[in-house]
Amino acid sequence: MVLKSTFNEKINFISALALALHKYGLAAHNLEAVVNNVSQSLNLEVEVFSTPTLLLLDFRDPLSLEAKQVAKRLRPGDINLDFLARIDELGDKVIAGEITAKAASQELELIETEKELYPPFLNALAFSAIAFTISIFFGANLIAVILSSIGGLIVGLVCVYLTQIIDIGRFLELLLAFLISFLSTCIFHFYPLFTPNLVNISSLIFLVPGVGLTIAMAELATENLVSGTARFMGAMMNLFKLVFGLVIGTYFANLLLGETTLIEFDEVHYPFILHIFALFIVAIAFTVLMKTKFENYFWILAAAFLGYSSYKFILDFSSEPFIATFLAAFTVSLLGSFYARFFKHPAVTVLIPGITLLVPGSMGLRGLSLVLQEDTVLGINTLIKVFFTGIAIVAGLLLANICLPPKRSL
Repeated sequence: MVLKSTFNEKINFISALALALHKYGLAAHNLEAVVNNVSQSLNLEVEVFSTPTLLLLDFRDPLSLEAKQVAKRLRPGDINLDFLARIDELGDKVIAGEITAKAASQELELIETEKELYPPFLNALAFSAIAFTISIFFGANLIAVILSSIGGLIVGLVCVYLTQIIDIGRFLELLLAFLISFLSTCIFHFYPLFTPNLVNISSLIFLVPGVGLTIAMAELATENLVSGTARFMGAMMNLFKLVFGLVIGTYFANLLLGETTLIEFDEVHYPFILHIFALFIVAIAFTVLMKTKFENYFWILAAAFLGYSSYKFILDFSSEPFIATFLAAFTVSLLGSFYARFFKHPAVTVLIPGITLLVPGSMGLRGLSLVLQEDTVLGINTLIKVFFTGIAIVAGLLLANICLPPKRSL
């Protein structure tokens, strides 16, 4: 049953819904699917065109033949899994005919005005927790792990607090990359007991747009060519900012203290139990930074554990990391589909944290750094691996959606 709503009430709600989905980081193909499903339940025809910076909606009422267009210039959205889940629930209520479009618009306004789930200091600590975890996975030595954790905390404090005081959004990646590389190079000058590059990448890892690159490839694979291309170029520009910040930070540190010879330390093979502990820590960090309720923590932990352990397990039997990445992404996506089917919640709540550990962001950062350091051949080879890794993830996600469809748009 469809509760009675006027044409303007319908388009106001659907426009607000689409803007909210975009604001909270939803990919173009998922956004279009949600908007189309809700519009059909309201007996409204809509054409959707979504890119990371633009949203176009063309509405038409098939009965009254009324029509209206909505165009919004936007900034790329940030992931907020809690708001996405609540918006998804609201969409279900509209589709089921339990609420009018006007009442749904009011409820959506209330959702968007609510406070964040977690206090700012927890967000800052979460950056440090991710840096700690990644440095363990990279096999950094103890000093590098400690410095990475401190570097991640610095990144978190700047992202959470300084951005509220000064508008540095467009220069955030460059500023933080400069700051971290400058500090790590200065410390290395006096205490050459760690690998600065490992500290830099681990500290900045959450700013590396690995998920953005993967979403871009997924959009391209689902024939959202404009959105996919725009998102891909945006992710690459963020990578360039990070790399340039790393280069100039190292340059000025060397200019101040003199040139140093970088030392590559052997990878430390930590016991598997420490990797398990790190997964518990990173799942908490993902829960906080991706803004989802703590009741989803064990699902996020399961996704992170499943993705990481299946990748490592398959890699032991196959020398092809792309195959391991493909099968790990496939496994995580199956878990997301199961979660969506049987618990009636968005699959992205499980999917995004699960694939974050698989995305090739750090590899892209290394590749661009090598190119700028004039190690062109190795740098280009690394960047090619980035693209193949991203394709492997997307292929795993798409195959899982065929094998076990989530039956939900999110």
